Amino acid sequence: MVMTPTNCMHRAVSIACRFPSSSLSILTRRTVEQQRIRTTPGFRRVLQSHEEARLNLSTAAVVQEDEVDDHIAPANNDNIMYRQREEQMPRLHALRERLHIEKYSGAFRDNQLKSITSNHDLTTELPSVNDVEQIDYNTTSILTDTHGRHHNYLRISLSERCNLRCQYCMPPEGVPLSPSSALLTDDEIIRLVRVFVNNGVNKVRLTGGEPLLRPNLVSLVRSISDVVRTSSDDDNNDTIIANERGLVGITTNGISLSRQIDDLVDAGLTGVNISLDTLSADKFLEITRRNGLDKVMRAIGDCIDAFRLRYGTVRLRSGGSRVKINCVVMRGINDDELSNFVTMADMRFGGDIDLRFIEWMPFNDNGWNTSRFISYKDMLVKMSHEGMELERIADGPNDTTKWWRIQRQINSTSDIRIGFITSMSEHFCSSCNRLRITADGKIKVCLFGSNEKEVSLRDIMRKHQHDDLQMQEEALGNVIYAAVQRKTFALGGHGSAENIAKAADNRPMTLIGG
Repeated sequence: MVMTPTNCMHRAVSIACRFPSSSLSILTRRTVEQQRIRTTPGFRRVLQSHEEARLNLSTAAVVQEDEVDDHIAPANNDNIMYRQREEQMPRLHALRERLHIEKYSGAFRDNQLKSITSNHDLTTELPSVNDVEQIDYNTTSILTDTHGRHHNYLRISLSERCNLRCQYCMPPEGVPLSPSSALLTDDEIIRLVRVFVNNGVNKVRLTGGEPLLRPNLVSLVRSISDVVRTSSDDDNNDTIIANERGLVGITTNGISLSRQIDDLVDAGLTGVNISLDTLSADKFLEITRRNGLDKVMRAIGDCIDAFRLRYGTVRLRSGGSRVKINCVVMRGINDDELSNFVTMADMRFGGDIDLRFIEWMPFNDNGWNTSRFISYKDMLVKMSHEGMELERIADGPNDTTKWWRIQRQINSTSDIRIGFITSMSEHFCSSCNRLRITADGKIKVCLFGSNEKEVSLRDIMRKHQHDDLQMQEEALGNVIYAAVQRKTFALGGHGSAENIAKAADNRPMTLIGG
């Protein structure tokens, strides 16, 4: 159901069911006269009862390290090779050892794994409709938060699994994996996309884990693309350029991309972000704990060819490339390769790709610390010292990236676009337009928000699966609205990177979705 002025005064959000990680109960009120959210005595009574119930739940067994290895990447030969080469890479070996001991205790990690893998009970009844206060949708969209930010960009994680084990993404011992029954089905993903698109979302990105591990991915991309493109066509917005309607992107490590890219583009995929943190085979093995650099490099070229065949060019009318390389930069690890990436973009791929250097961000169990953090400005200084002459260019609306350009060495008529994602040193939270859905169906309104602020859309869908379509979409709309209203202004309410790391109340990155 689309929230429009013609169906105003819908039921307000009233959620009193058990959510996987927080037993979250929400009762909101928002009227024309009073734009605020408050809790009621009834809400507090429900919350108390659910907290008591939650404490009595038994937690599921934690996935052990050997099981995680089987699920994520059963590359035993790679592990043996990796250990044999450790003595030849003392600096990188020292980094791996630090990652085992710094930041978080084993006891805390065990508690986190239990929290994430707990079984979820859906037996609690929602309050009676008669107990629900009213809300006037004339004054707001369900995707507009209390800071006036409208969210039109949805990121959906398709898998918790990954075939790499990147150090900045997951802890050395791996991550707990939810049972398949706890993950969103294809039909559930499409239902969610419809609700979000009907309320203003016009861009969807598929993430993971590794999204290419999702079965039937091509069919899912086609269905999502159909929903998003149809809505964009209905908007009759002259500013939307042909072939740039209904953007559906994917963020991937690229290992298995070459096998699927042609079919994905034919199904409606409009852009690919490829994670690549080094151009050195030894460093690739150390950072990802797996081999595969050659596969990633081949996938970049295959993406360029696929998009050029489909659209005639790799570039969007806005100037950006449909193929972007994401590089997380860490001091003393790969910060000496910035100019090498520029040369690679120029000489190997003819300037057809965009580069994005990302500040290292703290997530649970990724060993983040200030000694290895390098800021955007320090990256610029390094590139300047290496002879790179960068020129600042305009950023797009709601852009997370500060864009620069550098003239190509072999062709003076074109430039290479280089971006910096400055999440920690100069955050862009004031213009944030992104919402996330995890693979297990929780809406995460901020990348750095705590687990306690997550709300399960999966549980709502399954609880209302026998209701008519309008009631299902209304229930989802109410939950989404409540979650968005709880979004803090910046950095999940933590205030700084150091506080995010200290709080340790988030998920590992691979369980969030990039």
